[in-house]
Amino acid sequence: MVNDAGVHVYRNFDRGIHGKGVAVKFDGGSFRQQTPNKALLMRAETNMMLMSPFKDGKPHASKLHQVDIETGKIVTEWKFEKDGADITMRDITNDTKGSQLDPSESTFLGLDDNRLCQWDMRDRKGIVQNIVTASSSPVLHWSQGHQFSRGTNFQCFATTGDGSIVVGSLDGKIRLYSKTSMRQAKTAFPGLGSPITSVDVTYDGKWVLGTTDTYLVLICTLFTDKDGKTKTGFSGRMGTGYLLRDAFCSFGFGYTDNIYKVTENGKQERHLVATVGKFSVIWDFQQVKNSAHECYRNQQGLKSCYCYKIVLKDESIVESRFMHDKFAVSDSPEAPLVVATPMKVSSISLSGKRHG
Repeated sequence: MVNDAGVHVYRNFDRGIHGKGVAVKFDGGSFRQQTPNKALLMRAETNMMLMSPFKDGKPHASKLHQVDIETGKIVTEWKFEKDGADITMRDITNDTKGSQLDPSESTFLGLDDNRLCQWDMRDRKGIVQNIVTASSSPVLHWSQGHQFSRGTNFQCFATTGDGSIVVGSLDGKIRLYSKTSMRQAKTAFPGLGSPITSVDVTYDGKWVLGTTDTYLVLICTLFTDKDGKTKTGFSGRMGTGYLLRDAFCSFGFGYTDNIYKVTENGKQERHLVATVGKFSVIWDFQQVKNSAHECYRNQQGLKSCYCYKIVLKDESIVESRFMHDKFAVSDSPEAPLVVATPMKVSSISLSGKRHG
């Protein structure tokens, strides 16, 4: 959990979450001015990348701090640089869903207003940089990517299990990039009038979820190409007849940034989770995807599903997501829901029994 005081590490157990006793304090050093706005687990979840904005009110960062979770120590400070010039990033994510479990992971993806790229902690020759003896901050190597001339206004992004990328923009567009090219999107879904504040995608890339301040939209990326083959919008260009054809949309909740997650574990996702003030709103993913679901009767255009569960907390919720299925207890088919408020993390079962 990242808050104004520091990073606090928790471990998953069969009966919920428990503090690990490891913390990184923000009371001095490079963290004394800004609280990190992005945290990314890496290297078998033993390391964490922390990104702090360098200006008040702006999400952009010019540096990263690498933290050893086991010791709670800051290992080093990395700089973003391209062609010898300092640049900024507004978001970072893992190369693929689940790649943070790889103990040798050295690369991750970066996003700025008009940039989409991959960063490598090794040098240009693929050699691990000596961060212990370095006299200044080591520089991340721009491994691949593209710097767009203008107009993309990227806001957020996420990856599939094979490394395909979904990007949300200020104009409401959602772009799908294949794992082989960051230069041109394979598919671009039109905006519905509001900036995209957060995106996620299923492990197999068949469904994309986008969030704005006033609604969330779930889009099916499957289509049939001219040869009769079924593809996703990440691997082929979807025709205009497919765009937003099989889409679910929920309006009126007043969603905030970074508030939803598609639960994934490499199998079949089961839930959509959104956070609104003190509430976590949970949809049954299988139900939402079913075009014959009773909520959709007599609905035209974008469909809305009103079958959801609500979890209430005493404080405003920062984020909520499900644990991995292996942490489900024997008397419940569901893994606990982890809910983070500004100063506390707890885990709850949907049956109402509190786990920790």
